[in-house]
This record gives sequence, C-alpha cells and structure tokens, in this order.
Amino acid sequence: MFQDHGSKCIITAWGCVLVLSSLMLSGCAQKSPAIVEEVAPSIYRIAVSRSNSYVIMGKTLVLIDTGVPGDGVEVMRAITRLGRNPQEVSHILITHGHIDHSGSLAFLKKATGAQVVAGAEDSDYLEGKKKPWRMAREGVGGKLFQIILFVAETFFLNYEPAGVDRVCYGGETIDINGGITVIATPGHSLGSLCYYLADQHILFCGDVLSGEPHLRLPPRAGCTDYRQALASVKKLASLHIDICCCGHGKPITSGADGLIRTLLANTL
Repeated sequence: MFQDHGSKCIITAWGCVLVLSSLMLSGCAQKSPAIVEEVAPSIYRIAVSRSNSYVIMGKTLVLIDTGVPGDGVEVMRAITRLGRNPQEVSHILITHGHIDHSGSLAFLKKATGAQVVAGAEDSDYLEGKKKPWRMAREGVGGKLFQIILFVAETFFLNYEPAGVDRVCYGGETIDINGGITVIATPGHSLGSLCYYLADQHILFCGDVLSGEPHLRLPPRAGCTDYRQALASVKKLASLHIDICCCGHGKPITSGADGLIRTLLANTL
C-alpha cells in the first residue's frame, strides 16, 4: 500500500523509539540466560538480548560478535554450558562496528585474551577513535536513528573501546579451525565483513542480511550506503551457502543461497 512521505517518517520515528527502548533495556536490565542452539556440528548460536553471537568449536574456540554492553557475562556462561572454557576463545571476529554487535568486545577480549579481527573501515569505531553512533545512516530515518543511538550510547550504555589485532579488507583467510574466509561486504557499515566456512558452506553475515522475522535485506535507515549493501548481497548470492547465520533472528539452516537469490529477484 502506498504511504506518503510524512507517514513513512512517523513510522520510522516510532521504529527508532522502539530501538532506543530495546537498547536501554538491554544495557540496563538484568540479563536473562542466553538462548543457545546448535546450528551445525560444533557451531552454536548464542542469543542474549538484541543480537546473535556464534561460537565455532575446534581445537580452540572462535567467537563471532559479542552483543551489546553487558552481554559478555552471559556469552561466557553459554560457552561454559556447552562444556568448554571461555579461556579457549582464541579469536573474536567482528562483523561490523555497531554497538549491538561489538558492545561487549572489550569485556570478552580482556576475559579471554582473544585476538580481535575486524574490518578496516570500522576499526576506529571499535578502538574508540570515533564514536559508534557517528557511523553514517541513510535518509531521514537514518538521521533519527543516529540521534537515538547518541542518546543510548551517551546516557544508557557503558561502551568500552577495544583494540583490534588484525584489520581485514576482504579476501584474507584466518588460519584457524580449518580456515575461515573473510569477505568484504560494505554497505550496512563501510567495514562490514562476512566470514565463510567454504568446506561446510556456512556463512556468518552479521547484518548484511537479517533473519528477523525471516530472511530479508537490511533496513535502509540502518545502512551507511544502501546501494553498496545491495551490491554486497549480490556478491553473497554467487556463493554456495547452505547455512546463513544472521546477526538478528534465527539462522537459515538449509538452502540459504537459493533464498538469497530469490530475495534479490523479488526486490530488485
């Protein structure tokens, strides 16, 4: 149904209020135990408050994303529930620098001693050289979202910067647990990265795609450059992906590449 510009702005504003409320509750409220579920053998989703973390189990543990500030303790408890020691986490891979994915990075880096891997364009935000809320967002909705994030990060969330040990640009292979391929997927943020297990056809895509409430493209207001974001999804559509582990919502556990191509065909 057609909506005029004013209606869209109102809807976007209400969406931003809901996001702020969620961030405030996530950062201030007592955490509920994390949801832990097996995605594939030795790969688990850990969902605490607003977003997903994933753990890859091998000789060491690899953690992908860390949730909002305050999620770190529950992430560690989830790893313990899986029968492993959080001290076994050797690498933390960050998909992008938004605070709902990197907010507990400093805590978990200190607690585990893990090396941090992140995209070149997002590293300054992770390391505190730039404020995360300053990441550009598209359109009027994006500007409102930035204001909301400024309020949340300044007054409600205790965000602590963390050092990045390895800066990636895409095309690298991280030589752990059989090798993890780094794919540059800018758009949602300029430094967004995906991590791909080629031998298992499993993709960890952060917010390049969303699984909430079903597989879909990222909201325009959440993106730095929406055209780039669409180009990145097209890049992913060329891969053989059985399982797609999104930053929000449940993973797609079979035939993800076909669903991605259908999504693009129905959107573009």
